[in-house]
Amino acid sequence: METSPWLGTRPSLEVMDIFHLHGEEYRKHYPLSLEQKKAMANITRCRTASLGGHVDVCDQDCGFIRISYNSCRNRHCPKCQSLSQAKWLQSRKQRLLPTHYFHVVVTLPHELNPLILQNKEVLYDLFFQAASQALRELALGYPRLKAQLGFTAVLHTWDQDLQLHPHLHLVVTGGGLDPSGDRWVSSKKNFLLPVKALSQIVRGKFLDA
Repeated sequence: METSPWLGTRPSLEVMDIFHLHGEEYRKHYPLSLEQKKAMANITRCRTASLGGHVDVCDQDCGFIRISYNSCRNRHCPKCQSLSQAKWLQSRKQRLLPTHYFHVVVTLPHELNPLILQNKEVLYDLFFQAASQALRELALGYPRLKAQLGFTAVLHTWDQDLQLHPHLHLVVTGGGLDPSGDRWVSSKKNFLLPVKALSQIVRGKFLDA
């Protein structure tokens, strides 16, 4: 296994290898959307001769030259996105506060999938707004907390089987500032907010929007 300063351990078996070995057989038995077919094709060709190559030359005049194949740049390609992911995670780590955190997942019902596919930008934006507003309002109004939370939200549009499944992953601080902004209010280690209440507020805000 190879390593790099950004990517860490590079696996001996990659998604590309799995697609090469089993992709054709999988497509025979399971229908794929155009986007899924494109992603599979791009990942299979990523950093191979079929996409051409380029020459990297050291800008410190040492004479070092490296020839590399081009990347597919598909947002679903783990090889292309690994460096960006590592940099993004490092940036998030620098913003961590000295408190415990909670992982909150908010989903949309699959009945909305056809509508979402035709209005992605609008509905995903409303999804972010509904979830963030609901989280902030419930935290400020919940008697056991009454705090302004901090959180990061990330949109995932597919599940592990590459089926459309829009959902948000939120990393939420275990507490926050009181309404005056002068005092930190910590939540319990194993409880932040009532899940049913949060889901009802998110649903109401999304439907209203």
